[in-house]
Amino acid sequence: MKSHLIDASSLMLLMKKADIQIELDCLRVSYLLDLTFYEVGNAIWKDTCLTKFLTKKESEALRNKVQIVLERTDRIASEATNFQKIFDISESERLSFYDSSYLFTAREKRLVLVTEDKELRAKAEKYVKVQNTATLLH
Repeated sequence: MKSHLIDASSLMLLMKKADIQIELDCLRVSYLLDLTFYEVGNAIWKDTCLTKFLTKKESEALRNKVQIVLERTDRIASEATNFQKIFDISESERLSFYDSSYLFTAREKRLVLVTEDKELRAKAEKYVKVQNTATLLH
C-alpha cells in the first residue's frame, strides 16, 4: 500500500542524487501529484536554459531518468471540486497554491508528505506527518 506523497523538491533531489533503482524503490510506496510533472519539467528547464546549472548532456540524462520514473509512478489527479479548499489552505497558511495542493492531498489521502521545502514542511506538520528524502531513503 502506498503511504507517501512526494513533492517536486524531493523528486528533483531523488533524481539528482540517487540511482534509478533506489528512486524506483522509494516511489513504489509513493504517489506524485499530476502537477509534479510540470514542476519538475520547469525545474529542469530552468537549470538547463536559464541558470546553465546543467549541461545539455546532464539535462538529457536527467530528463530520461525523470521520464522513466514518471511513467512508473502513480499520480493523483487534481480535482476541480477541491479548488476552493486548496485555496483556503493557501490563504490561511500563506503557501503557494502548488504547495497547498500537496498539503491538501496528503491530508485528504492520509499520506506522509515528503518535501525538502522548509516552509512547506513547517506549515504542513500541523496537519500531516512530514519527511524529507533522507528519511525516506532509510
